[in-house]
Amino acid sequence: MATAAISQLRAILPEDRIITPDTSSYETAVTTPWSQTCWTPAACYIYPSNTHELASALSIIKKTGCKFAIQTTGHNPNVGFSSADQTGVVLNLRRFKSIEIVHGSGSGSYLDGAVARVGPGCTWGEVYAWLEESKLSVIGGRDQQVGLGGFLTGGGMGALPNLYGLGADGVKNFEILLGDGRLVNANSSGNTDLYRALKGGGSNFGIVTRFDLETHPLIHLQYTINLYNPDGYIEINKATVAVQEAMETDPKLGLFTNFNQGFVAVGLLYGDTSIEHPAAFKPFDDLSVISTVLPTTNGTLLSLAQAMGHAQEPKKRAICTVTTRVSQDLYEEVYHVWKKTCATLPAECVLHYTIQPMGAAGVKAGTDRGGNIMGLECVHQCWWVCTCEWPSSSEADADTAAQKAVDGMAENIQSLAREKDLLLDFLCMSFATGSQGVLRSYGAGNVKRMQDVAEKYDPDGVFQKLQNGGFLLREI
Repeated sequence: MATAAISQLRAILPEDRIITPDTSSYETAVTTPWSQTCWTPAACYIYPSNTHELASALSIIKKTGCKFAIQTTGHNPNVGFSSADQTGVVLNLRRFKSIEIVHGSGSGSYLDGAVARVGPGCTWGEVYAWLEESKLSVIGGRDQQVGLGGFLTGGGMGALPNLYGLGADGVKNFEILLGDGRLVNANSSGNTDLYRALKGGGSNFGIVTRFDLETHPLIHLQYTINLYNPDGYIEINKATVAVQEAMETDPKLGLFTNFNQGFVAVGLLYGDTSIEHPAAFKPFDDLSVISTVLPTTNGTLLSLAQAMGHAQEPKKRAICTVTTRVSQDLYEEVYHVWKKTCATLPAECVLHYTIQPMGAAGVKAGTDRGGNIMGLECVHQCWWVCTCEWPSSSEADADTAAQKAVDGMAENIQSLAREKDLLLDFLCMSFATGSQGVLRSYGAGNVKRMQDVAEKYDPDGVFQKLQNGGFLLREI
């Protein structure tokens, strides 16, 4: 099937749009994904530059029954989600890099106010930099290298989620290519069921070819990243909980607490630069700092994303997520689980976890922007993400051990939280391992809504039958 698809693709697309094993740039295409676990050589990599070429390619894929994956920056570390093997092709959207600002009419359409129309091939660093020239911001990722596609259709937690909600909540319109070749818009005025489903529903309904994003006057923020000794985990967790509680009355507060090998990295973020130092951060001020990675800086989302951007080191990676209520007791127990789990891993495997706060204000902000499909409970909560990283040169057993470690972390956090009545159903798509039931975690009602939308807009099941992998409705 892949051979037939490639033959027909060559007949209709320019030569530079198709990368096959006999092409000099093939190795570069294979090694695009962030995680080496996804460096699975596909039969072909396709780089369409416009919606006509993309529609033509999808039509051939559909006709030949070839498996396919959708890729932009390839930041998802789950094998097959934005990658494929020799039986499939990869549709890479990196050439969809258009950016423009459109001003609404004020007539009640989705274009009310300034809207940034952005192609899915852009990274957040590129988008932030371009918009800053017009003194505007949008709600996006915390890392400049992350692409728009998976982030926005998967929910998308930004630096200050309590101010304006998630990245998906800021999408005013999706331009999307459907399985039958139609290019449609989904927004609050048209195709509203599809619009809601795309805000967290992933790649189940089509290929998003443009995101129209709500803009805000340039967001200025203050941020600091300090390192602490993990032996002080009790006080670190206590301070983390104190800041989370303060978030419920001050949505400008942002935070992450990352427990890693030999240090705990804490990011203290504030969506305003007029305050010299927020009083809510005092619990961390009272702790002894190993070192300051990033001194207190007054900047923007761009400068923060540049500071937090991690080196694209070639490593294998596995992730998982759990959502719980806030509890210092739970946080301390998770720390002990992590220490025990780390002791079971080969020396070259580095397991770390991050406490990511999401407040009730952030959930409400999403509701105020039309709602999404994720079924979030309006309580202050923690979106845990556990990550294991290891070099590809490791023994094969390291792959198994790493995945077992992240799976075990998820199971243990869930079990501990359930015992304390702190477990929440929701799982964030951006942080989940492939086996986690992300779509089911949105609730039965939202699953039914997504299934209805998929049946309506993709009646032939192109994105369920032929898509190589992902958090897909076919798995429910």
